[in-house]
Amino acid sequence: MADLFPAIGLGECLIEGLTLSFEANASIAKGQAVKLVAVLGDLPKVAAAGAGERAIGVAKRSASQGEQCPVAMSGSVIKVTFGGTVSAGQRVMSGADGAVVAAVPDAPASYSEAGMQSELDKLDNAFARALQSAANGDVGLILIL
Repeated sequence: MADLFPAIGLGECLIEGLTLSFEANASIAKGQAVKLVAVLGDLPKVAAAGAGERAIGVAKRSASQGEQCPVAMSGSVIKVTFGGTVSAGQRVMSGADGAVVAAVPDAPASYSEAGMQSELDKLDNAFARALQSAANGDVGLILIL
């Protein structure tokens, strides 16, 4: 595991873009990609995004369920953990445990509508671009789109 930009810590912004605060629906760790969780009749909450889920940004601090969690969003350059190999400039999406992985479609298991849609969703779920090439477990910078 390499720290590709040691000047700042995980979940810290090099460049501040839009930041919004949401109530945490479950525990979230600083630096994790987060997703919206719909709550009937209330504002959405956030939770750590899982593999392939549609992330909206990155948690700027850890939060327990019910606490406010500031989320770095559009225009932010923030430090995250990479969950696989990525190249600088490549689109990224949420991987397991809120890490960030390359948003690269694979050849579908079948060329059915569902198989094709599953691979196209990877591009739709890309929420940022890697600003550094990285390997699994490295920490480095992304630009949130």
